[in-house]
Formats: sequence, C-alpha cells, structure tokens
Amino acid sequence: MNNAFQQTVNPDDYVSSTMVFGEMKKFIYSKNFRGGFVTNVFGRTELDFSQADIHGSVTIDISQTFGETIIKVPADWFIITHHAAIFAEVTDKRTDTLMADNKEKVLILKGYSAFGAVSILNCA
Repeated sequence: MNNAFQQTVNPDDYVSSTMVFGEMKKFIYSKNFRGGFVTNVFGRTELDFSQADIHGSVTIDISQTFGETIIKVPADWFIITHHAAIFAEVTDKRTDTLMADNKEKVLILKGYSAFGAVSILNCA
C-alpha cells in the first residue's frame, strides 16, 4: 500500500450532534477543527471551542425545530451567519466582537431554526 496518497481524517476535527428531547454539552479540543452539523428537535446542544483552533473558514450546519444551540468561541474568531430564523433568533452575545476581526479564523453558521435560538458567546 502506498502511504504517500493515504489521507486520514481525525474524527475529533468534526462535530456531529443529533438531539431529540435531549441535551448535549461538548468540549472541542481539536487544533484543526473542520466543521460539522447540529440537529435539535426539542433539544439543546452546547459547543465549547475554548480549547480549539481553526484555520481558514469552517462551517457548522445547524438545523433545529424547538431547539437551542449555544456556541462558545475564542475572542479572535470571526463569525458569519447564514442562518434562517423562523420564529427564532440568532444572536451574537460576545462582549468583545471588535477583536473578532481575524479573517484567518472564520466560523460560518448556516442552516435554519424554527421556534429556536442560536447564541454565540465568549469563552469563559
């Protein structure tokens, strides 16, 4: 087998969460986070990126109905939201968003929320 062309994918570089009438809190430790998806139906997912890092742009696809997603990010991450909200809200509650001007670390949030909320917070 020729290992020169073999590529491995670290599962810790991605997040995959499906919560139905449940709750999950996940700490992301990857120094090369690449994205993922969150699905909530009457559920809640909290992602804490305080120990993580990204390079370039990464996307998290959030789909939820009567759900909540909380995302805690480092101060230097730039956040772009392409998220449809139907009787829902997407809020950036970070206190130091002026520091989040780093175009080398871009987190893109896409998907939809119906009767739900997506909150972006500072890492504690």
